[in-house]
Amino acid sequence: MRPQHIWVIAKKEIVSTLRDRRALLSNILIPLLLLPVIMLGLPLLLGGLFEREAVTVTEVGVVGAENVPPALRAALEAQNLALVEVEDATASVQADEVPVAIVVPPGFETTIAAGNDATLSLHAKTGNMRSELNVGKVQQAIAGFQQAVVAERLDRAGLDPSVLQPVSVNMVDASSAAERGSGQLSWLIPFFIALWTLTGGQMTAIDATAGEKERGTLEVLLVSPVRRSEVVVGKFLATLTFGLSAAIMAIVGYLVGGAIMRGVFLPLMGEDAGQVVAVMGGQFSAGIGAVGLLLVSAVLLAAFVAALLLSISLFARSFKEAQSYIAPLSFLFVIPALVLQFKDLIGLGDGLYFIPVLNVLIYMDDVVRGVASANQMLITWVTLTAATVVLLAFAYRNFKRESVIFRT
Repeated sequence: MRPQHIWVIAKKEIVSTLRDRRALLSNILIPLLLLPVIMLGLPLLLGGLFEREAVTVTEVGVVGAENVPPALRAALEAQNLALVEVEDATASVQADEVPVAIVVPPGFETTIAAGNDATLSLHAKTGNMRSELNVGKVQQAIAGFQQAVVAERLDRAGLDPSVLQPVSVNMVDASSAAERGSGQLSWLIPFFIALWTLTGGQMTAIDATAGEKERGTLEVLLVSPVRRSEVVVGKFLATLTFGLSAAIMAIVGYLVGGAIMRGVFLPLMGEDAGQVVAVMGGQFSAGIGAVGLLLVSAVLLAAFVAALLLSISLFARSFKEAQSYIAPLSFLFVIPALVLQFKDLIGLGDGLYFIPVLNVLIYMDDVVRGVASANQMLITWVTLTAATVVLLAFAYRNFKRESVIFRT
């Protein structure tokens, strides 16, 4: 193959794509600006909501307000909860009149004072964040009241409350700094990098194949003194360029967003909200080595996606038909992303690093968490490279078949 001819083909496709301003918007601005908003804005929003609920006085419904002991009422008020009488606990929560409702049975205080057990009922919506946050506040208040009752009973019996806690537990966070910084949303980072690799390259791939068929310019290109292999490689490099540019912008966006979060927002937030942000992954950062591994992985992923896009879109008769062929490819990234959420429970073996796309998503997640190994890197990179070569060979073979090229 002649590099100068390959560059001419690649340059033609790159210039053709750049004429469409949507390419610049989708490949550079959106990954750079939108993805950090999604990745860092969610933890920031959750942290702000958590802090607001923690300091705001929230009305909590109560059935049987006259049965609430003064000590329990004081414990609830200490958690910024105000008791409001309601007739039906379940109905008031379902109607969103109150986020939580408590049912206090008659004789509750008398039963507790007599040294017997009593039961409270909490009514809340499962899956409703505001409701569940306030359930936590109510449970914390009840736990404080319960401890006071137990301490009083032990005192009457002449016992030290410490007899109930013969063993103390000291929790030690064994995760690395990278794992703590990446948080529970770390799987979103490789997912969005991969998804934008697909989005960034598909416009060029479709226009370079089905688009040229539709315009009738592909035949002119094929009768020119350019080898079919040079055509394939040139179009591949152009597709790779735009897919990779989107992936790199996504990586840069996360790094910049993480730096802004750590330097600007976290110092301004309360302790509780800051902890929520940290747990959700708002402190994401990476060293030079980790960024290098992410970039190399992004290059190989972009190469695989570019070869796959060319192989598929070449069979389409028109631009719209090619789009319908490529649309289902997003499932190649959605399904592995679901696996990433539960990778710790599933117990992933090295065998999954041999599956293209899934392997690079898992490996990039390992890099973000700081647990990547050299063996997994080797398997992932070699597998992606081999799969890319196979797809390019397949695309080259189809470029030589008239039944495919002239399928209009």
